[in-house]
Amino acid sequence: MGLSFGRGELSLPPLPMPTYDPRGWLIWLLTTAVIAISARHPLYLILLLLAIRLVTAAHGRGGTFRVHLGRLAAVVLLLSTLFNFLTTHFGDTVIGRLPANWPLLGGILTAEAAVYGFLNGLALITLLVLFMAFNQIVPVHDLLKLTPRALHHVGVVVLIALTYVPETQRHWGHIREAQAVRGAEMRGWRDWRPFILPLLVGGLERAMSLAEAMVARGYGATSSAEGQVWMRWGLVVGLAASLGGWVAALWVGWAGWLLLGMGTLWLGALLWRQGQGVHITRYRPRPWRLADSWLVLAGVGPAAVLLLHTAPLAYAPYPALSWPPFDPLVGLCMAAVALPALLPVQGVKSEK
Repeated sequence: MGLSFGRGELSLPPLPMPTYDPRGWLIWLLTTAVIAISARHPLYLILLLLAIRLVTAAHGRGGTFRVHLGRLAAVVLLLSTLFNFLTTHFGDTVIGRLPANWPLLGGILTAEAAVYGFLNGLALITLLVLFMAFNQIVPVHDLLKLTPRALHHVGVVVLIALTYVPETQRHWGHIREAQAVRGAEMRGWRDWRPFILPLLVGGLERAMSLAEAMVARGYGATSSAEGQVWMRWGLVVGLAASLGGWVAALWVGWAGWLLLGMGTLWLGALLWRQGQGVHITRYRPRPWRLADSWLVLAGVGPAAVLLLHTAPLAYAPYPALSWPPFDPLVGLCMAAVALPALLPVQGVKSEK
């Protein structure tokens, strides 16, 4: 990225803007998450996984966290299968038996329990892949736009914490390369000193630079101390009412639910009032376009069809194993989650 000078004027290259509004991707994330939570069917979950991966391949720009998906999936599936296999003692296909005097583990070991544990792990992997896709598609600075105005400062802190992890990883890579050139190798605990100290110093330098930049931009300035005290007491009252209503609902019934609803509404009103005092300006405000509506429709459409359809999304291997039934309409809805992959990928460029 460079600057061009011509005839006494300074011109900047056009900056790319994201193709779609982050709110559209958030709706796609939530609707797909509802589908993933509701499904316990191996064929449907595999279709959903493939659809999410297609969307990631089409619109992913590289996210904050990078993990090895294959290793993560293997560990999650193994732990979920073993846990349910050892702790759930139901099913007709008996594989083995543990002593009955063993707490929680004693009893029969069935193939149905292992299969259901595998399905739980597969659903968890689907949710993890979904959130990883959202992280890779939506840039970090666009996530701040999704934060309510009352929680704007909290959102800034969280996003800074999220970006600190990959920065530390990159700095660690640079340190390892530099030490490798000098012939340093990590053979034991004593060999970590040439690596850890530069990593800590680099982290402190980045923290100081970030703090200076935020202070220079006026971050954290408050307008009224009395308003802050009033807001704190209001939040305490709202949280106490919500907690008391939740506890009372278990014993009293409708009166507790009424108190819980009033406390929740009070907290919502306080956050809305706090948000009115937060003024956020954007250098280039982005309007909602027709392409964003198509993205929302691609996310809401499959979820709405599945909600109206009566076919079950879950598969129960109990009491005996059987081949899971497959509904073509449900499978088509799972594949339709990949519709955002068909939308254009190129970004919109601002005018010079």
